[in-house]
Amino acid sequence: MAEFGGREYGIAVSDSSTVFAYLANPSKSKEIDMIMVEKESQSRQILGTPNLRRLVIEMFSVFDRCQRGSSPDKPLDTASCCTFSTAYRSVLYNAAVSHNSTEFMTDFALWSLYEKLWFSPGNSSICADLILWANQSFNFVKEAVENAADALDPVSGIAEEFWKGVAITLLTCNFQECIELLSLLERTPEIEAFVGMLNFFDHENLSDEAMVDRVNEWKELMRENMANGSYENNENLKYMAKLLLGEERYLCSIAPRVLNEWWQYLPFYVLVKNPFAGHSELIELASECRYTFLGDEVPEEQDVFWCLVAKDDTNFQQLVASNPWLAVHLVDLIHKSTQDPEFALMRRIHMLDYASVLIMHSPLWEIGAGYLAACGIEGLLRLESHIEGIYIEDDEMAEQLLELCEMHRLEDAKSCVTNTMTIRYLKQNEWSAALAWALKTGSKKTIDMTVTRIVSSSSKDELAALRVLGSISSNSVLSLPSLTFLYSYQRFVKMMQSGDVLGCVQHLIPLIMMPGVPTQYYYDLFDYLIAIIKEDGRTGIRFSKEILYELSTFLSTFSLDKSRELNANYVKKVKVLKKMVMLKMADSIAKGIACS
Repeated sequence: MAEFGGREYGIAVSDSSTVFAYLANPSKSKEIDMIMVEKESQSRQILGTPNLRRLVIEMFSVFDRCQRGSSPDKPLDTASCCTFSTAYRSVLYNAAVSHNSTEFMTDFALWSLYEKLWFSPGNSSICADLILWANQSFNFVKEAVENAADALDPVSGIAEEFWKGVAITLLTCNFQECIELLSLLERTPEIEAFVGMLNFFDHENLSDEAMVDRVNEWKELMRENMANGSYENNENLKYMAKLLLGEERYLCSIAPRVLNEWWQYLPFYVLVKNPFAGHSELIELASECRYTFLGDEVPEEQDVFWCLVAKDDTNFQQLVASNPWLAVHLVDLIHKSTQDPEFALMRRIHMLDYASVLIMHSPLWEIGAGYLAACGIEGLLRLESHIEGIYIEDDEMAEQLLELCEMHRLEDAKSCVTNTMTIRYLKQNEWSAALAWALKTGSKKTIDMTVTRIVSSSSKDELAALRVLGSISSNSVLSLPSLTFLYSYQRFVKMMQSGDVLGCVQHLIPLIMMPGVPTQYYYDLFDYLIAIIKEDGRTGIRFSKEILYELSTFLSTFSLDKSRELNANYVKKVKVLKKMVMLKMADSIAKGIACS
């Protein structure tokens, strides 16, 4: 079990074959999101949330592009880093919206803030970046605006919910939404003065040194409105004007009542306290803002947003460790942009763990393999181990695994895949497929075993129909005796089925005398030869003295060499054949048949 930002991630095993991965909010004990339910079976179906699986796929797509577009020896340039960062956070945002998840929206906000503070080129002011970050990341503002608009009732008047929505838009620096809400009210001098003051502000002025006076004019306008009593008849607007002026008492009281997190308050706090703050001033302002909102409730080292702002890398890495989207991809991008050895270590640890989960417990094994391949020697060793234990669903998956093994030279894993498929098809009596996979092993032992099983277990029709043999080149056929025998044996069977007796004789005798033929095959071959010799007189086939002499010599040697392997039927069969060959040879000599 791991916890991050008020969330818990974990894996539960209900029995020996089912694994549940879940996401829970401890503050809401009944709310649990099931991420994956993995049932280990032949179909290996994954029953879970499609949006989360899509998130895994899309995050890997960005990671793969980033991996290809970066060098292990050179940091990413700022422009490339920001491009990849934008792609990552876009995936997180889409997941948050489609999954309707505040947790993923928090991930999106965290990633976006890191990008603004540490990936961006720094050609704009920090306050302007924070305001832009708030406008892009605080999705809850939209709901607050809708609720505020719904709270307006012509009969009962302006409800407290409306002013809460106005306060949320103001405190998150979404000034345009604030203006739109106020425009729903009856136009009064107070509202016009407040809206005019908000319209006067432009956050882009914060990044232009030439516009510093314009920002100061905006602050001066607020003070003049207060001094002139422009909001005296509307206490809510007067309260919000004092917030914009940065009055401490008001800053401390309102934010915790309308916002959920201190970092949602940070852009506004920096704006009213020091709109031209640099990084050093930002840390001090963030500390003040956080204390204003939380007090001493949560230690700084346990607050991931604080560690991000304060650039406390050690604690930041520990806090994101339980969140796979951040621990793998954000840490990887930080490492690629900085080449920091500390991030290199954390990147490898997080990525190895994340990849192992993907490759072993879901159909997303290809993605898991991609992450492992990006982890150097250690990743490839773990990839090889996983491939040797993975369930191979079909030929397509096996071919993909084989390609992966060949790409990374994982010879042991390659042997495991090819042997697994060979044995699977042998058990199913799929001889062509079994032989095809056996050939891919490149192993003499596996090929010999496969040939033996095919010849001993297949019917003559099945043997004649073997597709793989027709595509084997002569060189590869001659490389192994078992393949040479199978190739010749198939040709003999086809001739026999077609009634080509002369062709049968021409192939059968060399087949019998071929070296390395498994003993068990001779029984059928001898039967064929006996039948052909018996039919010699009817068919008109003549055996030369030379061939008959070679046969006689072979059979004598065969009896001696195979004496321990032959059973009684075999011994009897060889004796009959030897006698027939000797009689045939004597007859040939008597008739004076010339050697061919």
